[in-house]
Amino acid sequence: MKEYLILRILLAFHLAGLTIMAGTTIIDFVTFKTFCRLTAEDTNKASGLLPLMSVYGSLLRVGAVILMLTGASMFILLNGIWWQQLWFKIKMGLVVLLILNGMLVGNKNGIKLRSMAYEGLPDLVRRTADVRDNLNRFYITQLVILSLIILLSAIKFDRN
Repeated sequence: MKEYLILRILLAFHLAGLTIMAGTTIIDFVTFKTFCRLTAEDTNKASGLLPLMSVYGSLLRVGAVILMLTGASMFILLNGIWWQQLWFKIKMGLVVLLILNGMLVGNKNGIKLRSMAYEGLPDLVRRTADVRDNLNRFYITQLVILSLIILLSAIKFDRN
């Protein structure tokens, strides 16, 4: 009974971590799109969003830490029984893709966009076109991966 309660508490925090990550990604995407729209109209208005955009990475990391700690704890508590199931292996692969996409594409392009925006040159829209395209693809990819992780967690299919 005690183990069951601990497992449920860990699951609740695990879902909270996932919610933080997914929600932050959505809000970051909306802020990014707003930034792009405002940049085309008025670079000074758009630059007001830069400090806000730089905070989202910290929120994502908090959600990821909660997610990883609770996931590892549940895995240990259940003696790794999920590792034998196909849905879990696919989910872990998607988690790795999520992390790699964030580190290699999102973080790199986000830093690049912010540094270019802080320079504030008049041709900012033209100069950031490639970076904005990369970030747009990044956000869509992250949201698709997060949706697939949620779907896999809810369905928990297996070969049997």
